[in-house]
Amino acid sequence: MKKGLAGLVVGGAVAFVAYRSLSESRKEQLRQTARQTWTDLKENAIDYALLAEDTAEEFLDNADDYRESFQEKVQNTSDKLSTKKDEALSHFSNDNFDEQTASIREQLSSVTREQPEEDIVIDKTDTESDQD
Repeated sequence: MKKGLAGLVVGGAVAFVAYRSLSESRKEQLRQTARQTWTDLKENAIDYALLAEDTAEEFLDNADDYRESFQEKVQNTSDKLSTKKDEALSHFSNDNFDEQTASIREQLSSVTREQPEEDIVIDKTDTESDQD
């Protein structure tokens, strides 16, 4: 910290001596350059502040749009899930499963099962003896 402060003091003293050694026209030119630089810095700061304000405002406007869109999607999905839930509950509470299973049993019992004429037998012992 002491080195930084000493450097600041020494640098300031050198700058003061250098400024005092300049001609009057050069001093005025240096003052004019400093004023112009200060004015440019203030204008840039104002421009950046306005740009930040515009960006923040645009972000907030878009945030409302995104929030509304998201809420609509959530509501639509909720409605679809509610409809599917109601359909499933209706199916289980209103359908007569006894009648449906009886119908399936009747259909299965009416089908005659055909027996194959011959069974297919695979005998590995015959092929092993042929190879020897």
